[in-house]
Amino acid sequence: MKPGTLEEIRTALPTVPLQLLIVQPSAHDVELILNELKEAGVTAECTMAQNREQFSKALRIENFDAVIADYCLPDWTGMEALKELQANGKNTPFLLVTRALGEEAAVECIKQGVSDYILKDHIARLPIALTRALHEKILRDEAEKAHQALAASVMRNCDLVENSIYGISHIGRNGAFLDANPALLSMLGCASLRELQALNLLSDIFRFPEQYGQLLRKCWENGQVRGGEAEWRRRDGGIVAVRLHLRQLRLANHLETIEIIAEDVTKLKAMERQLRQAQKFEVIGQLAGGVAHDFSNVVGAILGWAELGYEQNRGDPQAAEHFARIREQAERAATLTRELLTFARRQALQPSAVDLNDVTSGLVSFLDRVIAKDIELKVITAPLDAVKADPTQLEQVLMNLCLNARDAMPDGGRLLIETEMVELDDSYCRFYPYISPGRYAVLSVSDTGKGMDAETRERIFEPFFTTKERGEGTGMGLATVYGIVKQHGGFIHVYSEIGQGSLFRIYVPTLAGLAGESISTKVPAPSFGEMRGSETILVAEDHESIREMARQTLANLGYRVLAAGDGAEALHLCENETPALAILDVIMPRLGGPATGAKLMERFDGLPILFTSGYSQDVRNILPKEGDTRYLQKPYSPTALGRIVREILDDKKQDEKSHRGSFPVARGAAVS
Repeated sequence: MKPGTLEEIRTALPTVPLQLLIVQPSAHDVELILNELKEAGVTAECTMAQNREQFSKALRIENFDAVIADYCLPDWTGMEALKELQANGKNTPFLLVTRALGEEAAVECIKQGVSDYILKDHIARLPIALTRALHEKILRDEAEKAHQALAASVMRNCDLVENSIYGISHIGRNGAFLDANPALLSMLGCASLRELQALNLLSDIFRFPEQYGQLLRKCWENGQVRGGEAEWRRRDGGIVAVRLHLRQLRLANHLETIEIIAEDVTKLKAMERQLRQAQKFEVIGQLAGGVAHDFSNVVGAILGWAELGYEQNRGDPQAAEHFARIREQAERAATLTRELLTFARRQALQPSAVDLNDVTSGLVSFLDRVIAKDIELKVITAPLDAVKADPTQLEQVLMNLCLNARDAMPDGGRLLIETEMVELDDSYCRFYPYISPGRYAVLSVSDTGKGMDAETRERIFEPFFTTKERGEGTGMGLATVYGIVKQHGGFIHVYSEIGQGSLFRIYVPTLAGLAGESISTKVPAPSFGEMRGSETILVAEDHESIREMARQTLANLGYRVLAAGDGAEALHLCENETPALAILDVIMPRLGGPATGAKLMERFDGLPILFTSGYSQDVRNILPKEGDTRYLQKPYSPTALGRIVREILDDKKQDEKSHRGSFPVARGAAVS
């Protein structure tokens, strides 16, 4: 409650003398005012102003705690003095001393900002009116400071939320978005809060709604959830992995509201998966290398005794045959030991400058003899920079891949060997940890055989893992390939689907300086600024990592991207959208690239389509013969993707829609 008595008010005021400005032309009235203040115990230092000029000068020179003015002044009024005080930007308490004052006039004075008015017949009320006005000013000033502090705190908190790298939102119990900061809008691919509020967290955002149910139940039970993990579906169809923190709000009128903070961990999860894979092979390699090293001594002894036994029993054909069989099996064990050492990258190398084309041509005659006649063998080579490698080891890689492809085609098919040069840039390598940017010679081996499912692809390089019948293989062929490639500083990409064959692409870093002319005449890759655009691009790709790489690459270049996991989803995304370009993977579940492209060209006349594939066998026979279509070989780098997209869109703008008789091929990773 406010203090009421004079004593109560006075104790709430400062003890220093008050600085008062008294505007009063009558010396008698001034004396009355000063006497009343003195008798009431109000300590004050007073400045007198008898006219407008003195009043204005006093305001300029000093700041006053209060102004006491007569209502009627010569040539002006107390209300005019109040207006001048206010015009100076001062909120100093202003008290009027007057004779008779009607009720309407009194109300108007208060409305104009007069703190109080005192009738001259009741001048004894002046001290309490003054002290109350001063006390109210103190309360107003404190309230203003509190308001300013609150506003500053709100501004700091808003700035923190608005600029946070974490997505922040309040969610209604039914899953509706009540608000969101820019980071959350960006994470979900929404341009505005209105776009986001058209979605529901439960039905539209969570890839697996049961994850939301579990998190929400824990939040209601415990009041909060820390570090929950889930997958979210972006507005454009892309998938992001998120780490979530949920908190139940306990504020009035918000008891049904959940605060959610989301961290995008998509790249982190991809790196963790690849790290686990690398660590798994490292552990297996260490174990295999240790076993092979110790086992080689045992096998050597067996081979030696078998050889001695054979030589000493030449005169006994039956015993000699027994020793020959022991030696044969021991040699197989020795081969297996060498393969284990190769996988463990402990095999001694004899590197030199090698042209992969020479390795390929040197094995063609051998492959012709070991591959069945119902398998067509085709070799396509391109000029290559030299690599520093052991040619015998590279021959082993090519031979193992070709024999593996042969076994995958028991009823015949096509085996294609290709070589090419590629350059991988930093943006491409960000999506593939442990790969260094630079120039690589690439050896590709593809077949039209049975193909592999995802589970098989995850294990094909493990020692002793095989899909062949018992006794038909050791499971070391691809493990040997893995070890040799890794020991040469390279890496392998594998593409395969059930019934669609397989493609193995071996990347070996080039030997700097030995291909001087080709390196020196290299055309610089275009900058990102030269590849930017704002058009809408449709990307349909069933491989999550590749789809996400393409989406982020194009979005970073300024394009608006619609991302789909298959052809059917791509058509659905285009029901209310008109893409400027469609990028379609050839082989996808539900609806493949060629069928999707045909439907899109029916719906959008003149729509250019860029087909992509991880299979290097000829795909021209299954692609549309008409329309503006091109082909991009996987794996492609972000620079290669941005360059060909900009090229296609620029061609479209210039109305150069040529009907190609031969299918143009863009080597995706070959960034020159």
